[in-house]
Amino acid sequence: MLPGFRPRVLGLALAGLLLLSGTLRAQVQVGSETQLNLDGSVSTGYSGGLTNVGPDSHGLLFGGTGDFSGSYHSPQFLNFNVSPFFNQSRNNSDYQSITDSSGVTASANIFGGSQFPGYITFSKIYNSESNYAVPGLANYAANSNTDNFGVGWSAHFKDYPTLIFGYQQGSSDYSLYGTEGDSFTHFHSFFTTANYSVAGFQLSGGVHYSNSNSQFAVLEAGAPAEQSNSDTTTYNFNLSRSIPLGGSTWLNFTRNTTAYDALGLNSSQSTDIVSGGVALKPTDRLTTQFTMDYNDNLAGTILQAVNSTGAIAPVNLPASTSHSWGILGAAQYSILQGLYVSGTISHRQQLFLDTQFDSTAYSGSVGYGHGLWGGQLTATATVSHNSYGFLGESMLGLLSNVIYLRRFGAWSVSGSFGYSQNVQTLLIAYTTSGYGYSASVSRRIGRLNWTGGAGGSKSLLNGPEGTSYFTQNYSTGLSGRWLGVSAGYSKSSGNGLITPTGITVLPPGVPPPLVTTVLYGGTTYSVGVGSTPIRGLIINGSYVNSRGDTINGTLSSNNQTQQAYAYLNYRFRKVYFNAGYSRLLQGFSLTGLTPTIVSTYYFGVSRWFKAF
Repeated sequence: MLPGFRPRVLGLALAGLLLLSGTLRAQVQVGSETQLNLDGSVSTGYSGGLTNVGPDSHGLLFGGTGDFSGSYHSPQFLNFNVSPFFNQSRNNSDYQSITDSSGVTASANIFGGSQFPGYITFSKIYNSESNYAVPGLANYAANSNTDNFGVGWSAHFKDYPTLIFGYQQGSSDYSLYGTEGDSFTHFHSFFTTANYSVAGFQLSGGVHYSNSNSQFAVLEAGAPAEQSNSDTTTYNFNLSRSIPLGGSTWLNFTRNTTAYDALGLNSSQSTDIVSGGVALKPTDRLTTQFTMDYNDNLAGTILQAVNSTGAIAPVNLPASTSHSWGILGAAQYSILQGLYVSGTISHRQQLFLDTQFDSTAYSGSVGYGHGLWGGQLTATATVSHNSYGFLGESMLGLLSNVIYLRRFGAWSVSGSFGYSQNVQTLLIAYTTSGYGYSASVSRRIGRLNWTGGAGGSKSLLNGPEGTSYFTQNYSTGLSGRWLGVSAGYSKSSGNGLITPTGITVLPPGVPPPLVTTVLYGGTTYSVGVGSTPIRGLIINGSYVNSRGDTINGTLSSNNQTQQAYAYLNYRFRKVYFNAGYSRLLQGFSLTGLTPTIVSTYYFGVSRWFKAF
């Protein structure tokens, strides 16, 4: 093929569509059973890119989007939708990608109006932007290729169990700007469930299997990539039945098998959990409940909690046996509308790390929800007394939450506050304490509307060794008829686990000695502006600056990401003029590399069409 032949042909085809798409209006019906619809857009323009990690590029760019849908016989019998896109980025469309991304998403539903409905989903996307997350901070940018496939089917029988099956697989290969090496995550999962009603009993059960294989590009210069493999299989069976006095009773069984292989270490744990209970409502105002549970492998539950995050950190599980069992009785009484009191008594025993733990707790709660001072107040408070036999001591616990909403003339305000102290977690030896708050206010100022907000939280895992998490954020915005501006600030720090998609908060109650955590912290500033000065013209822009630190053992890294974005769109009939500019600066000091800088720009035209 001659050089440049394919772009010229594509350009001529797109130009033809730009000219002819206004005349293609008829809906297509194939025979008497099939109906088809096609619409989308085609575009052409000049695009360029500048970077300090590779050659610059520029030239004509052709792209477009499509939405092809239809049905056969009836939408309930068979319907489908296929949406391809080509060379789409935040510079020439509403796709949130620095680079020109291409791909397709598709789905189909079959036999939707029958006893045997099914579905198929598929997507494959190239050169798109993905995120590497840090709790409470702006995401770091990565370039990725992803694909996903899923299929499902169910059978609904009148006098037999209802069956549901599903399978999904996918992968994501990405590179984090400012680092060397590629990362990937491949996964597949399968599930099946069954539901059946017989003689007043409701029965359900199923199995779910998932497996993931990941490679992590580490920040340290010259260090090899780390790999992990994990899989989980869960079996469950549930039985329930309504009983007199407005009550119900139930019995649940779950078996979970979790395994991992990471950093040269591997482990596999199986856990059986049995729980059951009965709930009664003797009067309209009084409800009571009694429950029991038994876990034959507490260590396996901890491994499952960590594995579910996708973390690469192996869990240093003890070789000794472990278990847990507990009973709980509770009652709640409604004094009047919006006001209730409740109380619980519970006892729990655990064997973990060759140590016997036990606790007995008494708690009382009060809840109130009613109008107050012209607004709406909702408040709850719980006080508990916990006795720990293995320590020979006791402590008080507190859990409270308050929400208030009110309008003062032109002002609208809302706020919430929560506080907890010595709240029991998965392991008796650990408790959590912390607080959280949020507030928002808005006011009409002439033709403008002002909004402001603030929020934050802090949590601490108390025990032999603890972890903490802290975040706070503030935002403000001013909007009018044709202009809007906003600004924000956030700050966070804590202990987390490294996963393929970023850092995640350590699951509540997981003992820090059993996992390897990474310390993180940083701040993010952001500003944004949007304007529609004249009809058909839209202008948007934003800037985000985030700086943070991560400490993994003896390795420390100073990290930064700056993202600037501007976009202009002007519509004249079915033709759009688009122009955009994006800039990314991102780096990690531990890599020893110069921060990556990527700048892209575009200006061109696009044409919306409805072919049929």
